[in-house]
Amino acid sequence: MFRKTMLTGKPQACTVNAAVPTHEAAASDAVPDQLSRSLKTQGDAMVQYGARLLVLREFLAALCAGMSPERRDSVEGAFRKRVDDLLCLTDDRQLPEAFHTTLLAEVNYYLGELKRR
Repeated sequence: MFRKTMLTGKPQACTVNAAVPTHEAAASDAVPDQLSRSLKTQGDAMVQYGARLLVLREFLAALCAGMSPERRDSVEGAFRKRVDDLLCLTDDRQLPEAFHTTLLAEVNYYLGELKRR
């Protein structure tokens, strides 16, 4: 009996004692492959999100640096209002504690940037 291999494309002899993969073995091998692909995709998405966040932070810091103190005060007031509205929306939903912690840390970071410049 002969079968074609995937890598070389050359037929190789099968021995009588060679294990032939069953449907169950193929299915169980597929689950780790699917999980691995899913984790890689999610990991790639998180890296891309992190890069976008860093660029956005730097962009906003540059904008703050170019603003007059009066303009920064105005932006801070508008930002605080929008954050209050956002917090009202998130209070009605069950979100993980890490979400709230990160949200408040980001708000404080940007408020600090507005004050620092």
